[in-house]
Amino acid sequence: MSSVWGLKASVVLGSMVLFPALASAACPTGTETRGVLQGREVCALRGKLLNQAFTLTAGQDYVLEGGVYVGDDNKSNAELYIEPGVKIYGQSGADFLVVTRGSKIFAQGTAQAPIVFTAAKTSQRKRGEWGGLVLNGNAPLNVCKTGVCEAEGEGNTGKYGGANPDDNSGVLKYVRVEFAGFPVSPDNELNGITFNAVGRGTEVDFIQVHMNADDGIEFFGGTVGVKHVVLTGNEDDSLDWDYGWQGKAQFVLIQQFEDSADNGFESDNNKNDQSAEPRSKPTLSNVTMIGAGTKGSYGMLLRKGTGAQLSNMIITNFAKAGIDIDDNETFRHGGQVSGQTVTASGLRIENSIVFNKKNFEVGEKDGSGALIVEPWLVETWFKAQAGNMTQDPMLVGFLPSAQSPARGTGVTPDDAWFDFVDYIGAFADENDDWTAGWIQTSRD
Repeated sequence: MSSVWGLKASVVLGSMVLFPALASAACPTGTETRGVLQGREVCALRGKLLNQAFTLTAGQDYVLEGGVYVGDDNKSNAELYIEPGVKIYGQSGADFLVVTRGSKIFAQGTAQAPIVFTAAKTSQRKRGEWGGLVLNGNAPLNVCKTGVCEAEGEGNTGKYGGANPDDNSGVLKYVRVEFAGFPVSPDNELNGITFNAVGRGTEVDFIQVHMNADDGIEFFGGTVGVKHVVLTGNEDDSLDWDYGWQGKAQFVLIQQFEDSADNGFESDNNKNDQSAEPRSKPTLSNVTMIGAGTKGSYGMLLRKGTGAQLSNMIITNFAKAGIDIDDNETFRHGGQVSGQTVTASGLRIENSIVFNKKNFEVGEKDGSGALIVEPWLVETWFKAQAGNMTQDPMLVGFLPSAQSPARGTGVTPDDAWFDFVDYIGAFADENDDWTAGWIQTSRD
């Protein structure tokens, strides 16, 4: 018989994959052998990895069997090291990897040898083939009960939240997550990568989430910053934040596919308490987001009282509108409406380009039926902020053409974490393709 791996003479028992017994190197500590596939040892990770450092060595591949937890929620803390070039497979929605509070992951690939979390199937892959990657941290969020500010992760992936904005969950560098995002139940789905109250001591640089069934990446609170992010073909929102995320992001490419898509950004504070503190107010710079044309929703959906400091944004080709701002609390926090002007404070968009069939929309009524603000006032507000344009960004693929107004017109946020830029969008010019060689482009 054939297994999900497409290897004859394999046997599938429950979630366990058994491969032909051939001579191979021993699997590393904390894993169990499953035989050999295409000349590489396949080793299984199961259950909880506790009280020590574990290394997934190159030269072998690995399969998740059920939910795998690094550490035990601030007890029995552990560290998981993953070497460049390692592949980690999931076979079903029940297979996912969680780094619990107090523990760390050190997944440090390279452009030549990225670390890949992917589906066990070798062909005809689709979104939602397996669970996803979850990091639970001890940084703040705004979900609090009886004085304790913490929450339970989606998909029963453990608790997150605490009081340490500098919390460190490790390193993700040159990491790709693809064909993941299992819907456990309605409004309870696993994202490609979930950052649950992850602190700014965590390093995240050069990551991709590709063809995910739910959100590409989602931030629930926390302070983590991310750089060089690629979000392609995700079915729901590409980048989502909730519960008081106050992190940072620079150099982000979002590209929707025409078969299924929702928003580029879906940005909330707290749907149950829109004024909850700490309020969502991330700083993002140098984002290129390209919609799916006739499919999908908004480039940026800003709502539920969120704030944000946004600069050097390209928002183009989205089906409903480039920017949609909803809920009175978003306007109250984000700025003030006075007569025929809107001034921004907590929600600011500057030095950006928006170019869609419809550029601006607002949620016109709140629960009382009161008018929030006219859509044309949002357009006035957008254009009044420094350097904003409503014109064609002139992209070739996702790179700016030689004639693009995005070139040579950028600003850098006043924060040493951000790299200096003089351009709008995620790429400086046609020679600045930092995605080359390590991202996934195949749709199956």
